[in-house]
Amino acid sequence: MYLSKKKNWSLFCLLLILFVSQSQAQFVDSNQSKASFQNESERLNPRLEKEVFSKKNLLVFGGLLGSAFLLDELVKDGMTHNQKGFIDGFTDISNEFGEKKYLVPATLATWTIAIAIEDERLATTTMNSAKALIYGAVLTESIKFIAGRSRPDMNKGSMHFDAFNGRGNNTKSFPSGHAFVAWSVFTPFAQEYSKWIYVIPAGVSLARVYRNRHWFSDVVLGGGIGYFAGLYFHKRKNQKILFNGNGIVIKF
Repeated sequence: MYLSKKKNWSLFCLLLILFVSQSQAQFVDSNQSKASFQNESERLNPRLEKEVFSKKNLLVFGGLLGSAFLLDELVKDGMTHNQKGFIDGFTDISNEFGEKKYLVPATLATWTIAIAIEDERLATTTMNSAKALIYGAVLTESIKFIAGRSRPDMNKGSMHFDAFNGRGNNTKSFPSGHAFVAWSVFTPFAQEYSKWIYVIPAGVSLARVYRNRHWFSDVVLGGGIGYFAGLYFHKRKNQKILFNGNGIVIKF
């Protein structure tokens, strides 16, 4: 009964955060709409992938992932030997925001409500989250199967990989599915409404390591896939090719 209430509360908090963001957005929409026309001609960027997957971004992410591999055992020991009641409660709740069985219906419900109240901004952002989730899931699940990495609670070490044997749950540690789901869903909302929303997927990543279900490098890669997928689809909505002549604007 307690677990059921906790999960229902987590789902309610998710919807509440999305609606608070949507309410804040309505307050500034009038000013943003005025500026959007002035900046329309500056939106020409037919090579979006170069912006999102720039050399700088990939080098930073690669360095972070490489460092995470080196720190896997150290982070695990630090987490498992510093368990505290407050963090236990926090991670129990934050972990639920990476569950597909909650985020998928919550995303669908948010999109349906946005359509019903004719909030195009919220509907577009929610759709971008769904696209990032779908496209990134294919890559995440493929890597899980290929890597076949054992979870830390199996006590086989951080470098135990069984290639092409990532079928069972205990050999699907790399990358973290929870981290991917959270970062892919919430990144478009964080980019569109408030960077504070990133606290949610960061909490999910922490929970997966703290609960000894993932290595540090698992959540870095899973979170990275989700972040880049969410960022790509968020920025994609602004990509237009404009022909502006004699007061006539044609958008593609």
